[in-house]
Order: sequence, then C-alpha cells, then structure tokens
Amino acid sequence: MTYNIHAARGLDMRARSGGKPERLAKIAEVIRSADPHIVALQEVDVGRSRSGEMDQAGDLAAMLGMEMRFVPCLEEGRESYGICTLSRLPFIESRPIRLPQKHDREPRCALVTRHAWEDGELEMINTHLSVLFRERPGQVAAIAAEMVGEALVIAGDFNMTPWSSAYRALARGLKSATRFARTWPAPAPVVPIDHILYRGRLELLQGGAWTDGGARSASDHLPIVAELAHVPLAA
Repeated sequence: MTYNIHAARGLDMRARSGGKPERLAKIAEVIRSADPHIVALQEVDVGRSRSGEMDQAGDLAAMLGMEMRFVPCLEEGRESYGICTLSRLPFIESRPIRLPQKHDREPRCALVTRHAWEDGELEMINTHLSVLFRERPGQVAAIAAEMVGEALVIAGDFNMTPWSSAYRALARGLKSATRFARTWPAPAPVVPIDHILYRGRLELLQGGAWTDGGARSASDHLPIVAELAHVPLAA
C-alpha cells in the first residue's frame, strides 16, 4: 500500500487542522482494512505544532503493530515532516535519499528499505515527488541511481500521471501495479498521481485504489494497494 495521509487532516485544507487523535485513528483504520505487509506513507508529521506535536509515524506503527522507519524531508527544530514506511516484514536496512530541487520549495526525499521476504529480499523505495514538473526529472534520476535490488517496489505520491515523461523515465524496466488508479481528490478522484511500480521475481495478483475503511474522507488522497506474489526460481 502507498498512502498520502495529508498529515491526518482529513479533507480539511487548513494547515493547523490536524492534531486530532481521532483523525489519525481514521488513517489507521483505512490501513487496517487492507491488512498490508508494507505501507509507504507520505505527508507525515512528527512533533509539529500544527498536528498537536503528535508522532504520527510512531503512533501509527503502534496502532497497527508494525515496525516503522521515518525520514524527515523538512526539519525545523524539533518539528519534522516527511515519509514513513511501515512493515510487517523484517527490516534489514534503511537509508534516505535527498532529492534535488531547483526552487526554494518543499524539500523532497525518498526512503529505501530492504526487507527479508520468502527465500530472499525485497527492496522498497517510498517517495513523494515535487509538484513542479521541472524538478521531477532530476528527482527521478536520483531515485533510479539507487535502484539496486532485484526484487524491487517503488511506491508513493509521484505528483504526476502515467503519461508524463518523468513517469516514463522512472518506470523504465519496471511494471505498474496500479497504472490508471485514480487517487485524487479522494471523495471523487479524477487523476492518477499515486503509483506502485515493481520488477524482479514478483507476480501481480491485483492492484488498484482502495476505498474501504473510510478512505474517501480520511485523507485528500485515496491509498492504492498492490498484491504481489513471490515467484520462486525454476527447478
């Protein structure tokens, strides 16, 4: 699953409308309803005054009984804002990628994690790309340079559709699990900007936007889910 949680503000666009535990609980319920092994989260607040100084990454991990890794894309004193990967699969390694930017806008990043899975490993890259199309090619190139694993999943809020040139560059050599799944705005989504790509010994069983568990109102994005099966080596 990949899910832009909008700092647990629901559909409220006011920056200081977070900080309500019941809204974070709604995010947890959406995730719980899909029962994923790995979740890539974007727009996660940790210690920010606008969200009541909640540790949204740690609180969600505790609610769901999952391990987590958090990377701040923006830090101001004790306040952080970034991306988080939750997992039921054991973490082997994690590392951040600071993505390039051309303008003095929101810093962007990616989080690479390796997980023990079946008889091998799965590499996961969680990211949230720029809303500015001129910045995305450089960010895509930075992520492509870090794609090491044979069994690989890239998931996140790409802020671009499958028809953009930057998307095609990132997807080179990978398959889409959710190519035309519309995710934004959540109540009546019209554009596919959240994506899951994969490669390696993985078979797609099903994938698409997720609407259960109150997903149409818990965030301004719908989450997307892909069910992938491990393909064993031929005897």
